Amino acid sequence: MLSIRELRDRAVIRPIKRAVEDQLLDLPGVTAVDIGEKRTAGRFTGEQGIVVSVARKRPPDRVWPGTHVPPDVLGIPTDVIEEKPLLQHAHTCAEESVALRGRGFAHDGAVTGGDGLAPCRSVQLAPPDARYAGRYRRTGTLGALVVGHPPAVATMGLTTFDVACLDDGWAVGDRMVDPDTGHVYADLARGALSGRVDAAAVTLGRGVGHSPVIPGIGPVTGQCAAYPGEPVRKCGYGSGVTSGVVTSVDVTLRVDHGAALGVRVLREQIRIDCPASAGCFLRPGDAGGVVVNHDGRVVGLLFAGTRSGMTGFASPIVDVLAELDVELCVLHRQLQV
Repeated sequence: MLSIRELRDRAVIRPIKRAVEDQLLDLPGVTAVDIGEKRTAGRFTGEQGIVVSVARKRPPDRVWPGTHVPPDVLGIPTDVIEEKPLLQHAHTCAEESVALRGRGFAHDGAVTGGDGLAPCRSVQLAPPDARYAGRYRRTGTLGALVVGHPPAVATMGLTTFDVACLDDGWAVGDRMVDPDTGHVYADLARGALSGRVDAAAVTLGRGVGHSPVIPGIGPVTGQCAAYPGEPVRKCGYGSGVTSGVVTSVDVTLRVDHGAALGVRVLREQIRIDCPASAGCFLRPGDAGGVVVNHDGRVVGLLFAGTRSGMTGFASPIVDVLAELDVELCVLHRQLQV
C-alpha cells in the first residue's frame, strides 16, 4: 500500500509525465513511461519519479548525444529500467494441438472466465516471430462475461483485440473455438484497439451455458478502478490463477501488434507486479484474462507483460466496457441463453 505522501507525490508528477511522455517515447529504444519509485544501484530510494523503460540499457558513452533520457524533467527525477512489454497471446502451428494446460470447458457445462479462446482463422508467421515459417493459430483467454447495451438475448465473452481480431483482416462473425476441444462456441462481435484499450467481445453460441464465476477466484461482483498497492488476482488460459500487486495506474507503453497493425501506444494503463517468491504473474496465453481485486470486482483486462512473466499490463476495465459498449455480467445478473 502506498503512503499518503507517495500518492501526493504521484499526483504532482502526473501532469508533468503526461506533458513529456511523447517526447520520451520518441527517444530510441524507449518502450514505456511511468511513475514509480526511483532506484539507485538497484535499491529503491523512497523518492517518486518518472520511470522510463528501454528495450536495452546501454552505457552512457554508447548513447548518441541528444538521445539520452535526461536525469530530471522540470525538477522531477527520472529512472531508466530495462523492460519491453510484449503481447501475451500464444501461437501454435495450425495443424497441432493448441492446448496449453489441458483444461477445456465441457460444452454441456458452462463457459467461465479463464477459459481458452482461439480464432478459427490462422495467421502466417516467420522467424523471428515464430520458430518456423507457416500458419499459426493464436490463443488467449476469455476473461469474463458481458452483455451489450441494450441487453441482448445472447451473452458475450470479454477478451483482447489482439487475440480475437488478430490483424486488420477481422470481421464481425469470425468464429472462435475452444482450443482444447476444437469446438466452435463463439463469434466475434466487436473490437477496440485505441489509445486506451486493447479489447474485444465475442458472442457465445446459442445453447452454450455460462456462469459469471471465475474458477479459483469466485463470482464477478462488479467493477472498479485499480489503485496502487492493491492486491489482485487473475485467471488466464496460459498460467491459471496467479496473484500480484498493482504498482501503477499511469504507465504509457509502446506495444508491437505485428506487421499489419504496427506499434501502438496505450496510455495510462495498469501495471501489476508479482513478488519474486510467487513465481510469475502471467504467461503467453493469458491475454484476455481479467484482473480482479479482493472482493471480486474487475479492475482491468490483461493484454501484455514482460518476458519474465513477473509484470503484467492491463487496460482499465471502465475504459474497456465503455469502448465496447458492454457491461459485466455479475452473479445476480446471470443471463440464460
